[in-house]
Amino acid sequence: MAGHPIHRILMSLQRKRPRDLVKLLGGAARLAYQNDHEIITTSDLQGTFSTYSAERLQDIINEFSSELPELKRLLLAMKPTVSKAGKGGQKASHSYLFTQAEIDKKISNVLQGVRVKFTNNNIVSTRSVGQFLYKIDFIIARKDLEGELVDRKFFDQSRFLFDQNLDFGYSWEIHPAYRWALQPDSVESLFDQINLNHGD
Repeated sequence: MAGHPIHRILMSLQRKRPRDLVKLLGGAARLAYQNDHEIITTSDLQGTFSTYSAERLQDIINEFSSELPELKRLLLAMKPTVSKAGKGGQKASHSYLFTQAEIDKKISNVLQGVRVKFTNNNIVSTRSVGQFLYKIDFIIARKDLEGELVDRKFFDQSRFLFDQNLDFGYSWEIHPAYRWALQPDSVESLFDQINLNHGD
């Protein structure tokens, strides 16, 4: 976590879900106790992130599978592809960042391998699935502003941004809390992916 203020890392992981700080710090406290640490250390926090990510992913699967039974397969299929992860010095955060056209293509590709059906019989399309992923806060709308500021929108703030036909100029990113569960990697790699800039 070198170079990253711990409060920004924690706030990025639990964006808009402050109760998740209890999960993160509770897990770190248990690990600190197991490691005979008198205080929670950086390594204790690092040791909890993978479990936290898996729990967060399982939480939304449990909550929303009644609306889309194949949700687990759908979410796991959203992990970065080799081509998206890049090899030519591309920042790791870009593996989880999409333009509207890119997220449409990603979902379209996923739907070729995962047959999904909404239990309310809504039509399954690239955009309807994208709307659903936005509704459950698996993806977040974002727009880069001047001075490295980022404008992020969650579904409860602006529910019509992922429209069936329109593009409002926002990009899309997979919520940082789910990234370990999608692609387990080193701690330092995850911190690169979080993109710790203003607006987190």
